Amino acid sequence: MPRQTSLKAIEAKIKELEAIAEELKRVEKPGIKELKAVVAKFRLTPADITLALRRRTIRLNEKGPAKGTKLKPKYRNPAKKSETWAGRGLRPRWVVELMKQGKKLEDFAV
Repeated sequence: MPRQTSLKAIEAKIKELEAIAEELKRVEKPGIKELKAVVAKFRLTPADITLALRRRTIRLNEKGPAKGTKLKPKYRNPAKKSETWAGRGLRPRWVVELMKQGKKLEDFAV
């Protein structure tokens, strides 16, 4: 009579095969082959790749060239000439009040 394998041995073999399948899925992700070709072509090290990825996140956190610069005003309060608005952000109270009175935004253009 042939020897029968136990249920525990079959389950262990299934877990082993599932682990191998997961490893193959991870290695065969789309783009891995192209990434390996680029790494080989330019002789990149893991440190180079880490640096490239880190620089990308640093650039996102840097201030842009327009941040903090003043814009020329596009609109001026006809009643109080010192009150101006560049047209960005929330509308100033004076614009909202005058628009409630029936005036149009073009009426305040500089």
